[in-house]
Amino acid sequence: MIKKRIYLGLLAATMLLFAGALGYIWLTFFQQDGGWLRYITIVAVVAVLACLIVIGLGFAGIVLSLVSEKNITFLNKPMNFTFSLLYPVVMWLGKVFKITQDKIQRSFVEVNNQLVKAKQGKLTPDRLLILLPHCLQERECPNRITTNTENCTRCGRCPVGDLLPLSERYGVHLRIATGGTLAREAVKKLRPRAIVAVACERDLTSGILDCIPLPVLGVTNDRPHGPCFNTYVDPDAVEKAILFFIQGGEGNVFHVSAN
Repeated sequence: MIKKRIYLGLLAATMLLFAGALGYIWLTFFQQDGGWLRYITIVAVVAVLACLIVIGLGFAGIVLSLVSEKNITFLNKPMNFTFSLLYPVVMWLGKVFKITQDKIQRSFVEVNNQLVKAKQGKLTPDRLLILLPHCLQERECPNRITTNTENCTRCGRCPVGDLLPLSERYGVHLRIATGGTLAREAVKKLRPRAIVAVACERDLTSGILDCIPLPVLGVTNDRPHGPCFNTYVDPDAVEKAILFFIQGGEGNVFHVSAN
């Protein structure tokens, strides 16, 4: 919960910041100007206030979902709106408070994963996509697996050889992407109903925001040799994420009709 508190705390601080700015605008322009600027101020304040109400509902939905571990269905849209709209401000505010980007993004992924797990239902395997980063492959490997995963010889020098059997065992799609463009192409082509994504905190955050409202379970990779170089992910963590979606893992079931 400590990790989640970082993002939630910054989210709450961001809302207070907006509310403060709204009050300042009101006192500065509306109270002091009796001309046409007063009417412009009223329109601007009403618009920002409406936005703040939606954000407040979204924040309430996020907190309630995390606490109750249940999806608050009727607040899904405000929650998605709050998640995507306030993210840049949250990052800026974190910088002001000298909280590292990695720490905020790790917290963001934790919050996102908990919200996804609060949903109930399960998918047929063919509607699930596993997205892996290219940096999991051993750097010196001569086999090009981004275009065709069957080129992997499963020699055991990198975790890719352990992850491919998971997609075969459960019948889910698996793609290896060198970046966001290829990942987006895979999503556009396969049109999954949910994604299990492996990446660093930065790429996971970017991908999750890009995919809203598509549910994405993020699995953070380990980077013992530095970023984007011979990274590692625990296959068991990926398998648990797969099972969550196709078998309703951890007692949760994700309701998405297969069609």
